[in-house]
Amino acid sequence: MKNLIALFALVLFAGTVQSQSLTQNDITGTWLVVNVENSNSNPTMAAKMTNAIINLYADNSFEIKEKKEKGSAYEYNTTSHKNATWSYNPNTQTITTTRTKMTLKVSKSGDKVFFTDKDSGLKLEVLKPI
Repeated sequence: MKNLIALFALVLFAGTVQSQSLTQNDITGTWLVVNVENSNSNPTMAAKMTNAIINLYADNSFEIKEKKEKGSAYEYNTTSHKNATWSYNPNTQTITTTRTKMTLKVSKSGDKVFFTDKDSGLKLEVLKPI
């Protein structure tokens, strides 16, 4: 009976872990940063990333656009380097970028998706509006 319970718990746990994994197809697209957690770890970067747009294009090019301080609601500055690229490792659930040298840990909790910057510790709650 103990073995049956342990097997059931293992299957349930494995199913939960698998359902939280995201594929490269899930990650590709335009992401809007709707909330920045752990902002005390890097307040300057947190302020810049609030309402930023992260583009992970299908051709593996990469772009970050930060909202202009004194612009209209739809004005952004592109802050990533030209010709920056990204790659996704589904085993570690991480996005690695070139030129900007960012590593983002991707996680999902319920219907929320998070990109956590490994260097700064900022946890970006992102939404795929498009």
